[in-house]
Amino acid sequence: MAKSFLKDVYSGDTNDSRELYASWAATYDEEVQKNGYVTPKRIANALKDVVTDKSDFILDYGCGTGLSGYALKAVGFENIDGLDISKEMVMLAEEKSIYRNLKVFDPSTEIPINPNQYKIITAIGVIGAGAAPLQVFDSLFALLPQNGLFAFSFNDHTLNDPNYEQKVDSCLSSGRAIMLHKSYGNHLPKAKLKSNIYILKKL
Repeated sequence: MAKSFLKDVYSGDTNDSRELYASWAATYDEEVQKNGYVTPKRIANALKDVVTDKSDFILDYGCGTGLSGYALKAVGFENIDGLDISKEMVMLAEEKSIYRNLKVFDPSTEIPINPNQYKIITAIGVIGAGAAPLQVFDSLFALLPQNGLFAFSFNDHTLNDPNYEQKVDSCLSSGRAIMLHKSYGNHLPKAKLKSNIYILKKL
């Protein structure tokens, strides 16, 4: 029987989880799909409702094996690039033939994209417990152009830390963004986990 990594990822060190994701890559799709992973589909559907031009360039930050890209492609988005810290995950994403470009990067360095390069940036199941630290929120938001969209999720483990919701509230109250969508729903329902999904528009 394949090892289950879900419990490990939520108790892990978010500073560098590359080793864990490298080990998980081969069974990742099977494990999360077995637990009903639905957050990518929820975000893709929410974006579909607020984006008129499906040819807008999208960065799928933390693309992993490509499940989020697959969900975006399924609702009509055409130009999706993927970025991840795990070369093992990215190799599997490449097999899905979803992305225009895929890149692996070192999370201890700056995010290797140019400001204003993407009209939409997604971080689906990426920021929070077991994954990218909270400062990634600011880094990604800063890369968006005016009127660019930031679509992301926080699962229940992440929402237990008030700093994450406070970060969103601060972004809104400071006038840097407006909220186009927020909803709470299933994340990994068979694991009894839910998530908030958000779409912010940069002002």
